[in-house]
Amino acid sequence: MSSFKKLKGMAGASMVAGAGLVGMMASSARAGVKTSWTGTDEGYLTFHDANKDWAHGFYFSGSNSSVITDIYSSISEGAIGKTASCTTSVTTFWNCYSYSDAYDGVLGLGVNGNWFDPVGADAVITDYQIDAGTNVDIDTDLDASIKWAFLKDDPVTRGLFTVTNKGAIEQSVTFQIYGNWGSDGQGGIINTSNDDQTVDSTDTWVTISDDLVDGANGDPVITTGISGEGSTVDTTVVDLDTSDYDIDYTVTIPAGESRSVVVFHQMSKSITDASAIESNYESGSALSSAGLLVGLSNTERSRVVNYALPKAAEVAARTGSSSSSSSGGSAGAALMALIAALGVSRRRRV
Repeated sequence: MSSFKKLKGMAGASMVAGAGLVGMMASSARAGVKTSWTGTDEGYLTFHDANKDWAHGFYFSGSNSSVITDIYSSISEGAIGKTASCTTSVTTFWNCYSYSDAYDGVLGLGVNGNWFDPVGADAVITDYQIDAGTNVDIDTDLDASIKWAFLKDDPVTRGLFTVTNKGAIEQSVTFQIYGNWGSDGQGGIINTSNDDQTVDSTDTWVTISDDLVDGANGDPVITTGISGEGSTVDTTVVDLDTSDYDIDYTVTIPAGESRSVVVFHQMSKSITDASAIESNYESGSALSSAGLLVGLSNTERSRVVNYALPKAAEVAARTGSSSSSSSGGSAGAALMALIAALGVSRRRRV
């Protein structure tokens, strides 16, 4: 059984509250709060904003959030709109939020029809990100890796999918980004960037809802960022409805190099709320202005082929004057100085 199908079966399972707050990374302005709890043989890891207005969930197996023996191949849950029961702790998505069951597993990866399975021992959980490790030889001379991010300032999940060509010749590779929105076939497509209800290869985003009138039936409205200005790849929507989706990206990877695709899901409480954020997914500059690229290094940004992403240093330079007048101005100036002197780098597995 695929990890995705396992998630479908587990989506409605009741989870037992166990360990409390693990910690907040105060050194980062956008650091999410991480909470975990475990049942008898499986657990749940949530990432949520400081006020618990939204949360993203991830199933894992293991004794606690720092000793993970198995994690699943896609994000398993999302919720928005906290209720009174969320004021002290995040217990379950089902009674903490007015809008839940956003996903039954999303942002999974296939490479040429071979499905990515995270390696539990290689998974690294830091701040608001899960680095799921690397599937070595997912296909001939190809390695694949996933890094999921759960943002604090917006109810957004982000998947960064990378494939490395270890061979001596370039390869044409199909990235298959798949999942299930948890709507069980209700509702439909509300809008696309082409202002219609049909998704095609020219769309940069799509918004779906279980409720075609106002979106207020208990599941979040979801906007998906597919691609944007500067994309250098062919995009094919193989399957997309209110339950399952499969969006394929055909990517040419030169010998010895890596290429990445970045995909976003953003939850909203209503169709009206969703309409206010859809344009954020039309270009790399819009993504940056909306704060949706936080945590991506310049190396990671340069590998992305479905958007042209601005460098982090360029963003810092453009916003430096306004940042210096804020309470965090000295920290921002110091960061800019470090960027200028040393560049930005992050450890990667590929």
